[in-house]
Amino acid sequence: MSFIKWSSKDKLGISSIDKQHKEIYEIVNNLHDLKDESKTKISKQYKVLLSKFKEHFETEEDFMKKNNVLSLFSHKLEHERALAKYSTYFEQYQSSKEPFDDEILQSLKTWLVNHAEMKDNKLKQYAKK
Repeated sequence: MSFIKWSSKDKLGISSIDKQHKEIYEIVNNLHDLKDESKTKISKQYKVLLSKFKEHFETEEDFMKKNNVLSLFSHKLEHERALAKYSTYFEQYQSSKEPFDDEILQSLKTWLVNHAEMKDNKLKQYAKK
């Protein structure tokens, strides 16, 4: 069973963004599956997640600029805060002897679902019909 599910209701109708959202959900599911594995395996997957976040946030923000979306500034700030939070956690995890924290997975899931429903969903109106 997936930790976080992608469904058709999550589609925005913007193929590049939809594809990246689905990939991010898959990466988080992979990370969840690896949570009890070695620090090396977890770190490798977490680096993939951070890289995909950066790529995806740029894609979304570029899309918003091209479509003159008024909420770009607040949306971008939310992206920056999320990237900072999850990057800081990773740095702390890397330098500690502590096991991977399940709470960070729950935080990721909550943030992704809320951001998709409350922020990204508004981009549907800009999808090419």
